[in-house]
Amino acid sequence: MKVAIVSDIHSNLEALSSVLADIESNQVDKIYCLGDIVGYGPNPIEVIRIAKERFAICIMGNHDEAVIKKPLYFNKIPENAVYWTQDILKELGDPSDLEYLTSLKNLYRDDGLVLSHGIMEDNMSYTTEAEDLFYIFDNMEPLEYVCFGGHSHQPAIWVIEDNELFFCEPELDCDFKIDIEKQKFWINVGSVGQPRDSDTRSSYVIYDTEEHIIQFHKVEYDYKITADKIKKIEGLDNFLGDRLSKGV
Repeated sequence: MKVAIVSDIHSNLEALSSVLADIESNQVDKIYCLGDIVGYGPNPIEVIRIAKERFAICIMGNHDEAVIKKPLYFNKIPENAVYWTQDILKELGDPSDLEYLTSLKNLYRDDGLVLSHGIMEDNMSYTTEAEDLFYIFDNMEPLEYVCFGGHSHQPAIWVIEDNELFFCEPELDCDFKIDIEKQKFWINVGSVGQPRDSDTRSSYVIYDTEEHIIQFHKVEYDYKITADKIKKIEGLDNFLGDRLSKGV
């Protein structure tokens, strides 16, 4: 089975639409999402409804959780975006939209696969240090060999073999083979709606669950449309649109 894995859409309808078109061209069987459907961007209602229809599995990101509860440990710009998203969902959304966000779980595990947003069940924590990675690998079950995560918006591949960590640079459109007998992997799939790797293109991954092959994909979208929408919304800071043109 081929699975597309996306993350950090952040209410960016233009980016999500382009990525879904690319996914369809690659003939995948299912789409999994690692969370942060909403936050930052101008189209939360439209993106939630696509998620409900298209994603076979979706994890709760910290922005999703902030919208259904309240923002904690957010600086002012994302905090204001959360409050604006809450207002729009209450004013123009359907109750089922918030119900969908509320239904999301922090972790998914099945058949050797783990899906998370941040560090396992902690969707607020970035995976940046060796101790974070060891924590992830130590908390994977004996038969689990790959954990897909997001949150940092930066594509990455980390491997542990014989208790040693190795970083592998993601390469586009190349087959990356997992040796499930010897290695465990942590894969950051990057961001659909707000890339932060100095590349304006959306990022996602296709995973072949039978051959254990991973492919990173990048997709261009018209970020100017998204940025223009943001600039017209009083509750969203212009910075959120400007950063899309730089991929930061």
